[in-house]
Amino acid sequence: MKKLLLVLVSLVSFIVVMSFLTTVFASEKNQSARNQAMEHKFEKAKDYYAECKHTSDEQFDAIRPYLKAFTDVEVMAEMMSDPAKFMKLMQVVNDPRVMHVMMKCATEPVMWDTWMRNLSDPTKMMNAGMRFMNPMMYFNWSMAPMNPQTYAPMMNMMSPQYYVNWMNAMSNPAFYNPFFSMMDPNWYTPRMQWMMNPASYAPMFQMMNYMQPVADTSAAE
Repeated sequence: MKKLLLVLVSLVSFIVVMSFLTTVFASEKNQSARNQAMEHKFEKAKDYYAECKHTSDEQFDAIRPYLKAFTDVEVMAEMMSDPAKFMKLMQVVNDPRVMHVMMKCATEPVMWDTWMRNLSDPTKMMNAGMRFMNPMMYFNWSMAPMNPQTYAPMMNMMSPQYYVNWMNAMSNPAFYNPFFSMMDPNWYTPRMQWMMNPASYAPMFQMMNYMQPVADTSAAE
């Protein structure tokens, strides 16, 4: 009898442990799938970067993490919490090739979808907010004047290549495309389709549904 009871206890324990592990693995898998679904692939950004002069895939891969900050509020909060990272971000943005990419991407429905998903994700917004509640962030910024890494990106403006990049950009007709693209009637078609499509606002509607109070039916029961 004792052996039978021991076997039953072991079996139940095994089932409980396996159920717990299955739940954990399923949760991690769902989280991974969710992250992949929200990940910005930068297909158009890479094409726009290639429109500029003297660019390569390696150069785009180097700026890619910094472009991600403009598609993910959590990544932006992380960079803003570190003065060295933030100054590096400013250095990257102050490149005419990156400006060209950002100007073209900012009017793309692909980017609007990304912003809509991220700004309506409670987890990302909470994680971003927690960055600004961390006292270490303010300590890092108070010590920034004494951190050599804070000044390192500024030295880029003393490099001749910085001015060469700007001269190349100003002499490249592709640099001015974002300003003249609005003159093309076909430019408005995909953007109007995005704005008129209810599916475009689905993440925002879903977030509003989560915020609605649930009726208490216990008294009626």
